Amino acid sequence: MSSTVPVVDLVLRGARVSTFADPHEGPSEVSALVIAGGKVVVTGSDDDVAPYVPLAARVVDLEGRRVLPGLNDSHIHALRGGVSWTRTVHWEDVRSIEEGLALVREDAARRGPEEWVAVVGGWHSSQLRERRAPTRAELDEAGGGRPVVVQELYDRAVLSSAGLAACGWDDESPDPARGELVRDETGRLTGEVRGVGAFAVPLGQALGTSQPESREGIVAMNAVLARHGLTGVVDGGGLLVTPRDYDPLYAVWREGRLDVRYRTFVSAWDRGGEVGNVDQLTALVQPGSGDGLLKIVGVGEIPHLGCHDMEGLDPFEVPEQAFAELVEVVRLCAVRGWRMSVHAVLDATLGRILDAWEQVEAETGLVAGRGWSIVHADEASHANLERLARLGAGVLVQNRLVLKGSDYVEAWGPEKTASAPPIGDMRELGLTIGAGTDATRANWFSPWTSIWWLVTGGTLDGRGVRDERHRMSRAEALAAYTRDAAWFTGEQGHRGRLVPGYDGDLCVPDLDPFECADDELAQIRSVLTVMGGRVTHEALTSQHHGGSA
Repeated sequence: MSSTVPVVDLVLRGARVSTFADPHEGPSEVSALVIAGGKVVVTGSDDDVAPYVPLAARVVDLEGRRVLPGLNDSHIHALRGGVSWTRTVHWEDVRSIEEGLALVREDAARRGPEEWVAVVGGWHSSQLRERRAPTRAELDEAGGGRPVVVQELYDRAVLSSAGLAACGWDDESPDPARGELVRDETGRLTGEVRGVGAFAVPLGQALGTSQPESREGIVAMNAVLARHGLTGVVDGGGLLVTPRDYDPLYAVWREGRLDVRYRTFVSAWDRGGEVGNVDQLTALVQPGSGDGLLKIVGVGEIPHLGCHDMEGLDPFEVPEQAFAELVEVVRLCAVRGWRMSVHAVLDATLGRILDAWEQVEAETGLVAGRGWSIVHADEASHANLERLARLGAGVLVQNRLVLKGSDYVEAWGPEKTASAPPIGDMRELGLTIGAGTDATRANWFSPWTSIWWLVTGGTLDGRGVRDERHRMSRAEALAAYTRDAAWFTGEQGHRGRLVPGYDGDLCVPDLDPFECADDELAQIRSVLTVMGGRVTHEALTSQHHGGSA
């Protein structure tokens, strides 16, 4: 290696680089690229990059491997998952009750006798051989007498006996507000609880962490995301996430330890006080505050808690007062230059959100063409998608139906579920589509499972498979995780492609997603993930290392 200071971060050669370039920007595939100063500076042939090899800190010969722009989950609740990452047990890869209970035992062995063991979403009974949740008795045994809570997405949670006691619940307890304590035929608590009001009680105890632990949790989670090829996440805020909850994320950013780019949409956090929340936020902070690693990009996905239809499995109607206040929130965002991204699973909810957007657009002319978006749109009608297209808005889709195909078939019927979401209609109308997971509680966090779902329309239990016209090609699915995902944060001019001037974010999947079998798509991991020219994950075998000049 030369003794001079390298002026190039990284040279990749001998690869098959999918650039996602538009025709005027360059070829769609090249064999080599150069990253310097965190940006792509050269793409082309191995010969084209040869002059940069002596200047590079690192040169890697990829021997024919595929290279993609870094994956960007355009809708995920990463902050909420990260702050408690080291405090919780993760069941995404669990495939039987016994596997899950073994992880509970393992975690319990590390904890004090009164410390909680918590599994907080990210799994569903459809992924388990037994097709059920664990029982109170099973958690009593696995937890060794400790309080245990195992929450299945947002459907239900099961508590151990010690967990029920820690919450102050016994057979005589009334149901908590906005929640239910499930009982057997004798009136005894089964350990199962339902509803966000019930979930909040054990989670309020189980997820309490110190600032240092929360920071380490974010770092640990980001390392896992990088193993999947993620270089960016768009965090959707979420139910009752407050401004102070972002403190650990900002601390990691200030410490220079952020290995995934974060873009945040901030939700309203006070039920009944949403207009004041958004007024305070948009008065004190400018949209786009931050830098290339961490930036506030908008308001959402819950600008008003009264307009939130949850998972769309239960009847819902936007109350008139909530709608009137939503209009005030929309007006604040439009006038103050804020991007909006709003949750709507049901078509009726989508219609009311569009009513608010169109009312403010008619008043101000400040909504259309501003890059606003709808999250989910699973039941969207063609008429409402046309309204979205007229406003120049986009749609963020996630693969939640992978785990819950049967639930939606039971609630919506097979025909409606087969077009959820109606991706074919969105494409025909020219809507930009961003892909994501809605993890970490409502789904798995694997981007490759989401890509598999976009391509195949499949579900774990084979019910609710999406019609072929509402699926994507592999190129379209990958674009929705890269090039198109950048549109939703207004960064389509410098993220999501591997062309000169764009951020040096990329991943090298262990299988070529353009050539592997359909079933292999969901199993892909990254062997090299690079963010801004810096390696954030590496699992290359020695024969794939190139020399340094």
